[in-house]
Amino acid sequence: MKRSRRLRRLVPDAELVHRRAAGETVRELAADYGVAHTTLGRYFTRPEITSQLKQSGRLVRRERRAAAERRALERRMEREVRRQAKQQVALEGRLRAARAVRAAGAAARGRRRSAYAAWLDERDARLPLTRADRHSRNDELAAQTVADGAGVQAVLEATGLRTRENVLRLIDPVILVQALDNDAAARTVAEPGRDRLRRLVPDPELVRRRAAGESLRRIAADYGVAHTTLYRYFQRPEVARQLRQAARVVAARRGPYT
Repeated sequence: MKRSRRLRRLVPDAELVHRRAAGETVRELAADYGVAHTTLGRYFTRPEITSQLKQSGRLVRRERRAAAERRALERRMEREVRRQAKQQVALEGRLRAARAVRAAGAAARGRRRSAYAAWLDERDARLPLTRADRHSRNDELAAQTVADGAGVQAVLEATGLRTRENVLRLIDPVILVQALDNDAAARTVAEPGRDRLRRLVPDPELVRRRAAGESLRRIAADYGVAHTTLYRYFQRPEVARQLRQAARVVAARRGPYT
């Protein structure tokens, strides 16, 4: 049996095999482990390491499938939350209107003839409680958290409901829609990627200004780069996605008549 050469500089660990199985390149790993990529290439061809790579690869694929299923479930639950919130707002509006009409009718009738007649009127005027009337302690905590601009993760931590799915199932949908909108707004001002940038130092304000309609030349002058550099930066898929989200937020804040 051919014996493998002893390792001199490479100090492998379990994370090394997992990262390679997850798709990281040999050159990226070599830079982190302080060796040449050829050293890692020879290491990964060892029979025992090849076997570990196959096992780790199967594990990575299972983890990715599970993560994709969780994301799909969360997206379905978020759509259902928004649908329920829309229905709830419409129902509560109708109930408020009905209560106002009944209260006005009771005032117009004036003084009732007897206590029994008053009881009958009160019973007839009863309407079902709205979701807001039935808020739990967790709903109250969630409402306070969302009012501060926080999202679903902060609601989870404030309520102690343990999982995101529990939050989406148990908290008032109207409150959850506000939390989801807060998350969407936060993503538009997330720290931009800075890889492969030499002179441009992007920040959240850069995306907001472009979404608000400022010209590339004006922004480029403030950031000390050419407008063509900014153009290429805004063409990056992840930055273009942030730009579209920021533009929707800007349009919503301006309103239809501004």
